Amino acid sequence: MPVLPDALERARELPLGITLPAPFFLGMVAWYNLVAPRWTSERKRAYVLSCLSALTMTLASLPFLYAYVSGGILALWTAGQEGWTKTLQDIAVAWFGTYLLVIGYVAYKNEVGMLTGWIHHSVYLVLMVYCARTPPMSCIFLLAAVMELPTFDLGLSSLFPQVRSDERFLALMMTTRIMFNAWILVDFTRPTSRAITGGSLVPTVMLALALALHVSWMHGGVTGYLRRRTKVATDAKVAQQAADVVVASGEDTPFLVPATPALDPMTPSLSPTTPDESPLVTPRTPGQAATSIRDNFFPNIPIPTMPNLPIPAIPTLSDMAAALPQAKANLNQLQFGLTEAVNRRWEEQREKLAAHRGALAARGEALLRRRRWESGEDDE
Repeated sequence: MPVLPDALERARELPLGITLPAPFFLGMVAWYNLVAPRWTSERKRAYVLSCLSALTMTLASLPFLYAYVSGGILALWTAGQEGWTKTLQDIAVAWFGTYLLVIGYVAYKNEVGMLTGWIHHSVYLVLMVYCARTPPMSCIFLLAAVMELPTFDLGLSSLFPQVRSDERFLALMMTTRIMFNAWILVDFTRPTSRAITGGSLVPTVMLALALALHVSWMHGGVTGYLRRRTKVATDAKVAQQAADVVVASGEDTPFLVPATPALDPMTPSLSPTTPDESPLVTPRTPGQAATSIRDNFFPNIPIPTMPNLPIPAIPTLSDMAAALPQAKANLNQLQFGLTEAVNRRWEEQREKLAAHRGALAARGEALLRRRRWESGEDDE
């Protein structure tokens, strides 16, 4: 008697909500053990399965979202009762229910909180069992599964911080988990919508509880975002004030090359004093007498030696920065003195020119009176 074929045939007749959780469970555990070791932090490992589940549920919700947008609740209800969309919703419900079992209970217990973790996931697990036993209600859950998109963004940002954007996450939260959740809550509360769902209050109650939880999450997200922005602005202001103080005090900032220490005027010369110390002269062979030309040919002629001249002190960057205002003041004073000298010289020349013009005018007037007087005598 063929036992195995009969067992497989009976397994095919079972609902997908019963046959799929076991392979899904093994697949998720294998995926977690394969991918999670790439990250050392347990908090980051917690998002390995969250990203996978959120992406899967978001993609699975797209056909139901299209049906709802194009035909309303009636088209959504029809999509959940026939065709490939019914099979898709059964698979998605089994997938999400298995994910709720794996997350926290198996993978990362320490990263699951009481309200947003254990209670939240337990309620969702009960909801998955209800959807599996009442397939027509699964389409409503699949419609709301598009609200997993912010979870995917959050998990991706946690695993790869370089793609993180708080503004994008908050925008997705506001669009899906606040606005869209409120919209479908109001829509499913209407009497005409309840007539399509058989008068059930389960969609209304679950959407209302989800909206309350999402509002709490949104409030926490916005508060944290504003707190981080305020902290960044405060740190930047403090850093700017510190930089202003450093610049005002004339001290070297960390962005400048360290100042060269001033050399002591009495520092001895760095030049080699003997041929043995110079790298440019072949050192003498040990064992030979240290003789010179003066000793052999000119023993009585003294050869003058160059004294070790002191090296002047090299000013540091801080000294030059401190001397810069004084040099600028001296330059301004010199320019002002030059301007004053030019103006004084110009005034002197003007006074001389005015005096000369006055003398010429007086002389001309005297000559004019004399000519008039002479012309008067001629007339007489």
